[in-house]
This record gives sequence, C-alpha cells and structure tokens, in this order.
Amino acid sequence: MKKLYRSRKNKLILGVCAGIGDYFCLDPFFIRILALFFATITIGFPALLLYFICALIIPNEPKGYHVKPYKRLYRSQKDCKIAGVCGGIAETFGWDSTLVRIICAVFFILSGILPMLIGYIIGWATIPKRPFHGYEVEIE
Repeated sequence: MKKLYRSRKNKLILGVCAGIGDYFCLDPFFIRILALFFATITIGFPALLLYFICALIIPNEPKGYHVKPYKRLYRSQKDCKIAGVCGGIAETFGWDSTLVRIICAVFFILSGILPMLIGYIIGWATIPKRPFHGYEVEIE
C-alpha cells in the first residue's frame, strides 16, 4: 500500500506539497501552485491552517525512501492561447486543452476574476516552458 509522507528532499517549507506530489506522481510544483491558488481565494488563513495541520498529521518520509518519477508541469509551446498555462496542464494530464480552458474560465467567474487572474499570472511567471527538442514537423 502506498503511503503519504512529507518530503525531506524536495521541501520548500515543511514538505507537505512535495509529499502530496510524490504520492500522486505529480510535479510538486503543480501542488504548490494549487496551494497558492487556494490561499489566494481564501485570503490565506484557512490555507495556512490546513497546511500546518497536514504538517502535523503527515509523517516525514523514512530515510532511504524512493520516490517514483513524476510528470513535470510545463507551459505548452504548441497549444497556447495566452501563455500556455492551460495547454501545459492539458498536456501533463493528457486532457483536451479546451476542457481545461473551460474549467479555468468557470473558476475565473466563480472566484470573482481577481484571485484566478493572480493565480494564472503566477503560473505564467513560474511554470517553465516545455523544452523544445529538435524540430517537430506536423504531417497532415
């Protein structure tokens, strides 16, 4: 059975987001962006409280614990309308980018635009572009 641990190696504060990312085989950066978005829409306090409760409940990973490789989150260079954030999320999870953009638009409206806008700008500024390996030619 897979266990949830706080990360010792990839932590920024207490290793909660990295541990959740390791558990779901996702880039911890993606979990950190989601946590930052949650903190933005809740004005910080509930998100910080939840983070510290998780830090108390989730044990540290044991020494010698091996983490499986995870999917990295990148901004898309091929499927981008504004900055490639939604396209990158779609490529990471193998989803249709139109669906991700619709979900993003719904969250923009539900959050009152500003929190989601701040989250999108943070994603734009912090998520790296997908590395471009050689020339990619599309065959029609």
